[in-house]
Amino acid sequence: MSDFKGLLMGMLVAAILYVLDRYLPKWFGAIPGIAFLLLMLYIIFTKDQSLLTKLTVLIVGEAILNGIWLETLEERKKKSIKEIEKMKAKDILRKK
Repeated sequence: MSDFKGLLMGMLVAAILYVLDRYLPKWFGAIPGIAFLLLMLYIIFTKDQSLLTKLTVLIVGEAILNGIWLETLEERKKKSIKEIEKMKAKDILRKK
């Protein structure tokens, strides 16, 4: 049952980060990835478990965190491009 609780907690954290990345500055998305990396390095060197399991968690976790961050950056870029196109269209209409 603890594995299921851990999975639910991980999904909750990912959902919170997904929402926060939309409203906080661009650089915020790097902080959870760095914090997770440091936490996993600490766990790798201090806990006595399978190294393969720890590396799997590290790789999957970083992939999820960085995926959320990069997706948010792409959406922000698309949104800014749309806003610029709208402003250019308004400028063209004003010149006529």
